[in-house]
Amino acid sequence: MNIDLAPRLCAFPRRRVVIVKPAIAVLLCLSLMQTIAFAQGNVFEVRYVGGSISSTVKPDDWHNSLSVSSDLIVLKLKDGQEIKIDPKTVKLITHGRHASRRIGTYAALALISPIFLFGMLKKNKQHFIGLATEDADGKKNGYNLQAKNDKYMALITALEGVTGLKHEEEVEDKKKDKK
Repeated sequence: MNIDLAPRLCAFPRRRVVIVKPAIAVLLCLSLMQTIAFAQGNVFEVRYVGGSISSTVKPDDWHNSLSVSSDLIVLKLKDGQEIKIDPKTVKLITHGRHASRRIGTYAALALISPIFLFGMLKKNKQHFIGLATEDADGKKNGYNLQAKNDKYMALITALEGVTGLKHEEEVEDKKKDKK
């Protein structure tokens, strides 16, 4: 007669623990494989507002992408153009914000219900990123992009990382009333 006097440390029988450990290992491997397979890296949706390349893409179209890697920055426009930029040729990165309010829209809606007056308090923020490049031949190019509000800082960080430059912040001049 064999009596086990040691207290049980696990509430589950040993058979279940033996089956659960490999199952957890397989699930962890699958989740790791999924993140590797579906990782986009440094690809950002941007608006091409303007620049050195003429395009038929409307400035309010978000279906353009900017991919940033250590050896190449690629701007793919919706109309099929692909602009390849060597990070070593980037001379300037700028970031500017534009904030506005939709006063007219909310004022008109306030006629329906006064609750829409609270909409006037909300600011609409837009983040613009400028890239200035200079080729070995001395040809200068510039690209003005608009990044999404939740991704603009990641885009700036990626561009700073591959170019080795710090971005310059453009501040809006506040108008002061002189009386």
